[in-house]
Amino acid sequence: MRIIFLLTLMIAGIAKPLSAQDAKFTARAPQAVVAGDKFQLVYTLNAEGSDIRLGNTDNFQILMGPSTSYSQSTSIINGKVTRETTYSFTYVLKAEKEGNYNIPPASIKVDGEKIESNAIDIEVVKAGTQSQQPSQGQSAPSSAASSDDLFITVTPSKKSVYQNESLVLTTKIYTKVQLDGLSDIKQPNLSSFITQELKQPEGINWSIENINGRTYNVGTYQQKLLFPQKSGKLTIEPTEIEFLVRQRTARRSRSIFDDFFESNYRSVKKSVKSKPITINVKPLPAGRPEGFSGGVGRLNMTASVNKTEAEINDGITLKITVDGTGNHKFIEDPEIKFPADFDDFDPKIANNTTNSIAGMKGSKTYEYLLIPRHAGTFTIPSIKFSYFDPSSGTYKTSNSQDITINVAKGEGGETGNSTVVRSTVTKENVKFIGKDIRFIKTGNARLKPIGTFILGSLSFFSLLLAPFFLFILLFIVYRKKIKENANIQLTKTKRANKVAKKRLKQSAHFLKAGQKEAFYEELLRALWGYMSDKLTIPLAKLSKDNISDELSNSNVQRDVITEIIDIMDTCEFARYAPASGTSEMDKLYQKTINTISKLENQIKRK
Repeated sequence: MRIIFLLTLMIAGIAKPLSAQDAKFTARAPQAVVAGDKFQLVYTLNAEGSDIRLGNTDNFQILMGPSTSYSQSTSIINGKVTRETTYSFTYVLKAEKEGNYNIPPASIKVDGEKIESNAIDIEVVKAGTQSQQPSQGQSAPSSAASSDDLFITVTPSKKSVYQNESLVLTTKIYTKVQLDGLSDIKQPNLSSFITQELKQPEGINWSIENINGRTYNVGTYQQKLLFPQKSGKLTIEPTEIEFLVRQRTARRSRSIFDDFFESNYRSVKKSVKSKPITINVKPLPAGRPEGFSGGVGRLNMTASVNKTEAEINDGITLKITVDGTGNHKFIEDPEIKFPADFDDFDPKIANNTTNSIAGMKGSKTYEYLLIPRHAGTFTIPSIKFSYFDPSSGTYKTSNSQDITINVAKGEGGETGNSTVVRSTVTKENVKFIGKDIRFIKTGNARLKPIGTFILGSLSFFSLLLAPFFLFILLFIVYRKKIKENANIQLTKTKRANKVAKKRLKQSAHFLKAGQKEAFYEELLRALWGYMSDKLTIPLAKLSKDNISDELSNSNVQRDVITEIIDIMDTCEFARYAPASGTSEMDKLYQKTINTISKLENQIKRK
């Protein structure tokens, strides 16, 4: 069996590289940058290539590139070996002037064939005034950011709507300062509205906007779908958010490692408030038509039955569906005139809707159970469904066709086979079916002989001696812990992984907050500290060279060592490069966790 497994790995190792037809060459860059700022243009290729050529970049200045990196991963799933290789070509560009620009596809040769990447659209916004940070030796500002550096807006999609017509309330954050998060939020009272939350992606997606000559990072914090329940001038009170603003503190460095390993920042609370909003809610026009059940939007109604030929006491399902965009969940049941010879029951209602910026989309379905009690031909008259269309300001009506049902006598004659049973069944009886029988006890009962007690039994003595054996076990574990702690170097090595995870947790906090510089700084600090603890080398004597040598001596695979050095290089490069996207930061974070896990496993097998 082992020979077969080794042969499988050998075959996978000599697998042919990807051909040009299978190669994928993609480009990525920020959607918006500030004029005068630097940013990264990254091309990735899943095969080995050469002779990369950029498209027209006359509107940008190329400061550096290409910086080439290489990564490889191997996975075995159900005996199938998959190996993925990625080559990255990174350019650092500078935006010259504001405008919308297109970078044409780049080209590269794979196996002698030229393949092209996708084109990139970049918006360069006008550079605004930048907030000032205290220089070294100066005192930090005594207060948080000003109202021009940090504010929020709450904007309705419409300021004039009809009653029960949907509108979207969007809360946005505008900031020129670094944020550590939110400490408190006070939402307005929306008792005059029915509120539905719009699904938001995890975290806040930030973009760049230029407002009155000032450049802001803008993120959508929240979106709500509102349905006003009364007419008139409705006022939405301000939303108040308390932010944690990250400010640099003045601190003189005692050594070259102080700024790298110590935090020179503090979080200051800053409360900002939006402006109140007034919504003009118009009442629905008079003259509501027959069949109006409160629907507002652009809706449609259909009605059908599962069969038109039945016998006495057969169940028939009438299905009514209201679909479109509107206030589905708040529509009342339609009015239906059932034949007198039918028993009808309360409908089963299903809402299949999603909330969107356009409103509530989807369908609402009513299913009625009908039971005919006599033979004959019966008709359910046309069902009318009326609703109000805000776009035209008028009422509209959907009509179904008349539904004709033929009921036969069945084998038992006029009243069918189940006359005796069904004659005693009413609507109220059906509601309580399943509740009229109460079982005393179900399952297998466990019986004990009379006079059986736990006192004096084997279980009693086992429980009596359990604390004594538990004390001995804890004493042995405690003594072993004391011996391990006596060896400081061994303890430090064992705790390296735990300390690294604690530091990585702080970098995850910066990743979620979108704080690029702090994320890369904390990630790099975690790696250096982890290597110092794991390799028992003081930080002052630690370098990439002796890290590589020590790991090689510890029988760590070469690709794992390369990944660690690549992560360190990427962090050092990204701290001074333009802002990376959240996806790149997230991939680097996951790669760091995976690499540390690989390293832990390989050092343990040493």
